[in-house]
Amino acid sequence: MDSGNRVNNTQTTLCIPAGADAVSHGVAAARGFALGAALSQHPAARLAIIVEELLFNLIDHAGLAEGAAIEMTLVLDAGTIRLTLIDPAPPFDPRLMLAPDTLPPERGGGAGLAMLRAWAQVERYDRDGDRNILVLSLPG
Repeated sequence: MDSGNRVNNTQTTLCIPAGADAVSHGVAAARGFALGAALSQHPAARLAIIVEELLFNLIDHAGLAEGAAIEMTLVLDAGTIRLTLIDPAPPFDPRLMLAPDTLPPERGGGAGLAMLRAWAQVERYDRDGDRNILVLSLPG
């Protein structure tokens, strides 16, 4: 059975089932993409951390059903990494998030979302039916 996963040096498309292994699968894909695209250490590390934060937040906070499909695409184009995440979670636009100092410290105080803001740009967020479509870019 074809998983729909595609990998090459400048693009990786992955379907990740929600569950206990989702974060590790996504981070491994991000690291593999970074290696194949010959990203330097800092962009590669930042990409892996952003993927980890986004997937962890989906798994920990969004109430996704076990096995729900999370689609992730990574593309390197003209020195820019573009990350597209499509998920069936409730609507969440990271551009509308609370400032980190207003979030409860026992939940991490928004540190992951603050990193996302510092390291990446939200190119767009859309809602298509019951799915979020988030497109980020960061320097490669």
